[in-house]
Amino acid sequence: MYVPRMSDAGIRSDSQQEDDRTEVERFVKKNYPEFHSLLSKNPTIWTDASKASNGYTFFAPNSKVFEALDDKKRRQINDPRNLETAQKMGAYHVITTEAVSSMRLRTEDWRKPRPKDGSPPPLTIGGINTLGGEVPVGRKKSGGFLGWGAKEDGGIVIGPEAQIVQSNNVGNSIVHEVDAFISPLILWRYFDQLRMPGF
Repeated sequence: MYVPRMSDAGIRSDSQQEDDRTEVERFVKKNYPEFHSLLSKNPTIWTDASKASNGYTFFAPNSKVFEALDDKKRRQINDPRNLETAQKMGAYHVITTEAVSSMRLRTEDWRKPRPKDGSPPPLTIGGINTLGGEVPVGRKKSGGFLGWGAKEDGGIVIGPEAQIVQSNNVGNSIVHEVDAFISPLILWRYFDQLRMPGF
């Protein structure tokens, strides 16, 4: 007598589902669990990443970034009422069209004359198009007052202030570990916008 197995009925075990995940998702889940949790709020990212022939680029904030968040921001990210904003925040950390190396992000444009103030030449990439929208790429600035008079110190910054800590080639994708979120800071203002007063 034939006894149907769970997999025959279309119900898959956890181990079968884990085997079907892409190599990059397993890598992110193991090394950047908080970031994986943020991206998992939008499951189509992982589905699409497994089909991308040119690879994906992930900017994975490390555990220190999530640990540095205050209790309010942690609650906001995990509150189901803020799902759309959390999905948008995660989407800013993914390039779906190609795997962009850290070398490309920091390549200088020597076709233009060197700035007269002695600062390094401009970068060939001034911004990247992520799944969430455009994110600026530039040099870290120090000194000055409220941004005025600050000097570039040469370090590459993605988004408001994220720097690449290390880069990992995983399958045909690249996972850059970063030390801050690359999503726009204004996104934090959209959390809790849909809440009703008193609830």
